[in-house]
Amino acid sequence: MRTRHLLRTATTSLALAATLLITAGGADAAGTASSWTVSLSGDSAAESLMSVSSVSDDLAWAVGRDAQHGVIMRWDGKSWREDTTPGLPDVWQWSSVSAVSADEVWAYGTLVRDQVLVHYDGVRWSVVPTVGPSDDGWPEVPIKAVPGRLFKGGKELYTYADGAWQTFPLPNLVHIRDIDALSADDAYATGMQYPVDGGHPVTYHWDGTTWTLMEQPPVRAGTDTAKIAVEAPDSVYVAGWAEGPHADPPIPSVVHWNGSAWKDITGSLADLYVNAISSDGRGGLWIAGQDKTELAESSPFFWHYDGATWSKEPGAWAPDGAVERPDYGFYDLEPAGDTGAFWAVGEYSTPMTKNGEWTINGLIEHSAPLPMTPGTH
Repeated sequence: MRTRHLLRTATTSLALAATLLITAGGADAAGTASSWTVSLSGDSAAESLMSVSSVSDDLAWAVGRDAQHGVIMRWDGKSWREDTTPGLPDVWQWSSVSAVSADEVWAYGTLVRDQVLVHYDGVRWSVVPTVGPSDDGWPEVPIKAVPGRLFKGGKELYTYADGAWQTFPLPNLVHIRDIDALSADDAYATGMQYPVDGGHPVTYHWDGTTWTLMEQPPVRAGTDTAKIAVEAPDSVYVAGWAEGPHADPPIPSVVHWNGSAWKDITGSLADLYVNAISSDGRGGLWIAGQDKTELAESSPFFWHYDGATWSKEPGAWAPDGAVERPDYGFYDLEPAGDTGAFWAVGEYSTPMTKNGEWTINGLIEHSAPLPMTPGTH
C-alpha cells in the first residue's frame, strides 16, 4: 500500500518521508524534535481514550472505548494492555478514571442512558451503586478520587465516603464538567450554566462539609469552561474555549485563581479546542486538545505555561497516522508518577484510503520530565 501511495504524487512522497522520520526519531512532520513519545497506537484494544490516571511511573490506567464497547487499559511499566481483571461490567464507554493507589481505583462509564461506577481493590473490579440522574447533556461525567473521598460531577455535585453518598443540588442548567482535588476536604469543580451564549461559567469549592460557589471566572464571552487543574489553594486554573467568529479557529481562555482573585493568563495561547489541562507541579500548566492552526486538520501539539509565558511544543506522531490532513485529539493529561513526566491520551486518524475510508485509533503519549529550573525541587 505504501508503494502505491509513493508512486501517486510527489506530495505523497514527501508525506511518506515525513512519516518515516516520525517513526524513527520522535520528531514532528517538519522534523522538529519532541519531548513526547508514542506509548500506544495502532491496532490496540481502544479506538479512543478519554481519561488517564497514574499512581507511579510503572502503574497507570487509561479508559475509553472501542466502537460501543468500554475499554480499560493498564500500564505495567513496560506496555499498555487491556485490563481483563474480573468484575468489569459491559458499558458503551468508560469516560473517567481516577486512581489513588494500586488498590483504590475508580472508573465511570455509561451503558445507553445508565451510569456505571466501578471500584478496583487490587484484586477485582466491583460495581458501586451511584446516585442522581444520568447527565444526558454531558454523559462524560467527571470523577476525582483522593484518600477517603470520591467526588463526582454532572447535574449535581456528589461526594462519596464511608459507603455513603452526599448530594449537593445545583441550579437549573448547571453542569459540572471537571473536578480536581487536593484532599478529602479541599476540592474544586468547574462547569457552565448553559447555554454557552447567555450562560456563564461556574466554579465551586469543597471545604469538607459543603460546596461554595466561587467568584465567576473572567473568561471571554461565549467560552465553554470545562477544565480545571488545582496546584494549591492559591493556585487554581480554569480553562475552556469559544467558537471563533465566521468559522475562524476556536479561541481558548485560561484563568488563574491566586487565592483571592482570578487573572486571565491566556496570553499567546491560540487556535485550540481545550480538552485537557494539568498542573506541571512546578508552578506551570500543560494544556492539550485539538490544534486548529490549520482549520482542515489537527496536528499533535501541546502547550506549556511556565508561570509567565506560553510555549507550543510538538507532540509525537503515530507511526501509522495520517500526515496529510492529520486529525489528532487529546482528552486528558496526567502526571506519570512523581518523575515530572506526563501521560496524554486521545485518538488519531490513519491516512485515507483510495475509497475515502480511514480508521480512528486510540493514542497514548508520554513526555520526558521537564528540566529542573533554579528554585524547583
